[in-house]
Amino acid sequence: MRLVFGPDDLEEYSAVRDRLRLHIVAWARRRGIEVEPSLVAAALDHKHSVDGRLAHWTRRHVADALAVWFPRTVALLEDDREAVPTALHALIGFLAERDWLDSRSAPAAELHAQITDSTPALHDALDDERNHDLGTFWAVQMLRHGVATADPNSVSRFLEQVRLGELEVDRAALAEIRRRHEIETQEPPRPELPPVLPPNATQMLAAADSSVALARLRAFTRWVRAGRAVTREGRLLLSDARAVADALDLDHFSRDRARTSDELPEITLLMAWARQARLVRVQRGRLVQVRSSAALLSRPIELWRRAFEAVGGIGEHFGGSNVFGAPSLFGMSLGEAFPILLHHLYAAGGDPIPVELFHRVVRETVNERMGCVVDDLAGDVEHRLWRRDVTALLDALELLGAVHLSESLDGEDHEELIALAGRDDPDPTLVALTPIGIWAVQEMLTEQGVHAPLVGELAEEDIEYVCVRMSAVRPEVAEAELTAWVDARPGRAAAQEIMRYLQRVEDPRHRSLALLALSRAGAPGGEVARWRARASMALRAPASGAQPRVECDARARRP
Repeated sequence: MRLVFGPDDLEEYSAVRDRLRLHIVAWARRRGIEVEPSLVAAALDHKHSVDGRLAHWTRRHVADALAVWFPRTVALLEDDREAVPTALHALIGFLAERDWLDSRSAPAAELHAQITDSTPALHDALDDERNHDLGTFWAVQMLRHGVATADPNSVSRFLEQVRLGELEVDRAALAEIRRRHEIETQEPPRPELPPVLPPNATQMLAAADSSVALARLRAFTRWVRAGRAVTREGRLLLSDARAVADALDLDHFSRDRARTSDELPEITLLMAWARQARLVRVQRGRLVQVRSSAALLSRPIELWRRAFEAVGGIGEHFGGSNVFGAPSLFGMSLGEAFPILLHHLYAAGGDPIPVELFHRVVRETVNERMGCVVDDLAGDVEHRLWRRDVTALLDALELLGAVHLSESLDGEDHEELIALAGRDDPDPTLVALTPIGIWAVQEMLTEQGVHAPLVGELAEEDIEYVCVRMSAVRPEVAEAELTAWVDARPGRAAAQEIMRYLQRVEDPRHRSLALLALSRAGAPGGEVARWRARASMALRAPASGAQPRVECDARARRP
């Protein structure tokens, strides 16, 4: 049975909650304990909302469940109060007896003691109706007055009686709850970023040395040398622009026809990029090298990172749109959207995502900012300019070596792209971060205070948590993380924890990762083969009409 869930695994969690609730209620009744199933479900909902780890319980989790969660979210009358700690005792007792409490949980005895210690706090919180949320407050009032909550007419009649003053409620408590409800932001939890496996120094050096954009920036900066004359607007003279375009073999089609340097888009972009990266600057009518950056030209990795960080600031120069500023969708400029692109690319862990996903996220962000659907009001010209400049941005990132671009050619994928884009001519481009791109974004996120884990940071976690997290990452990252997890445990500890988990794991992806970890844990080949065979039998069992009972028959063989 699965006990770890991500914020998007709602259907899977709902199914497991129902199964687990039935198991716990039956377990308690066999011991002569009557347990309210809905309270068991509420306790599981608490853990799902906190961290998605149903088998990870500490004393603090127990205290918060009793003092905050139940009073806030569960409608309880006076006679229901004692059933809450009973349900929590049953949940902990069931998990402990099955040996399902994860490796980072407090001992069962401590958890039971905390339930007893925190029960008075539950009663105190329930005595003050201000501790309810808005929905729970009204649910409690209706329960007290015997209102059939499933009957809309009864609910409407009750609310009308309250409005007319025929029925009394604690209006001071209601006002406080409403005040708190208005100021509390109900933002959904941001999904955890996956661990990444950054390239080593040799790989980064090779990537920086092979970067086309970096070679151009270095050559342009050295071409500037002591200085080049610029116009009042800070542009290169046409003769100089043509000379550097010829030297760097750029702007082939516009070099001879250009009447101003602005009509050489590749040189215009290169100059803007070099200025944004603080490699050159305009001083007293001349474009000159920045002295403090001179040494950077011979340090490829540092120069590459400087160029990468500068990309977000040169959006207005993409596509030759710098005269009027970068196109935007109702205020969302390309520079502002750049971090959104990087975050989604990083969350994909190096796997390609359609650029149409980025366009959709920008539209949704604009709509949320405005409080209504407004992006459809943007004219076709604005949309085309926006998409042109996004394409130029991605091309610049590819030249730098930060991303890899490809195209989706599959017919089924094309239908999905149409649905994603909301248009019949979606952009088929797929974009993925390269290893050095992953490294750069990880450094950027860390500096911003965002937790962007590296491989090895999950080494102290429970094996199921690691397998669930690793089921959505690239195979090489999963293998490195599981190896680090095994290496962090002495002797047979890793193998024993893995085999306990294998007794109940049902998801084939999670089972495969656990078996991979078992093979890394020094388990004999025959032992790994036996677990693989048992997994195959469990998968075949439903086809013959029998339900797999891996977790039950395996308990007798617990290591």
